[in-house]
Amino acid sequence: MNAEPDNHAQSLNCEELRCIFTRHGLRTTRQRESVYLMLSQCTTHPTADELMDLVHENDPEVSQATIYNTLEALVGCGLARRIPSRISGGACRFDADTGEHVHLVLGDGRVLDVPMDLSLRIINAVPSDVLEELSTRIGVELSGIKIELLGQATD
Repeated sequence: MNAEPDNHAQSLNCEELRCIFTRHGLRTTRQRESVYLMLSQCTTHPTADELMDLVHENDPEVSQATIYNTLEALVGCGLARRIPSRISGGACRFDADTGEHVHLVLGDGRVLDVPMDLSLRIINAVPSDVLEELSTRIGVELSGIKIELLGQATD
């Protein structure tokens, strides 16, 4: 699987990683560090099994249960996002980029990040008065926008 590194993720050292985990209330372990670093370097939005294959390239002793438990912990504390499969019974995908951005979900299950300039244009095109009305009508405080576009590869 091709994983394109994220420059921010590659620049994280152990001390910075421990600070991030502490800020998010997550206990630091070597296995969690391995899983989070690999996820944050990966732009392919891997499934848990795909992530396990990537982690095993550097740390073959990390178990499948540890991968799944770590992903749950990362999602739970806000350091990762779960992207449900559009296919019934399909594997979820994961993203360490929790900032607002748009995903393009392809028919074959791949999830791509829409380039940030276009993501921002799409997100900013949602009228604020509509968001305010939605919040008032339903009685919730909105915390963000998550948009997924659906498409098919044209190659």
